[in-house]
Amino acid sequence: MRNTESYLIDTADQCVRLARAGREMAAQLEAMSNSLMAKAVELDTTRQRDDAKQPDEVRKPARKKAAGN
Repeated sequence: MRNTESYLIDTADQCVRLARAGREMAAQLEAMSNSLMAKAVELDTTRQRDDAKQPDEVRKPARKKAAGN
């Protein structure tokens, strides 16, 4: 086999490996994102529950949401 054909086959194999690694990495990033979002909701719910237990005169002012949320 000539060098060019060998190079093309090796490069094609490398592309397949990188594509598979990219899909695995994307899945891992999505799972991490889901975990972080769940934790944020948990913390926000706990904060809201704690705020609701405080008397009105002791309550902290509500946080402003960031633009776009």
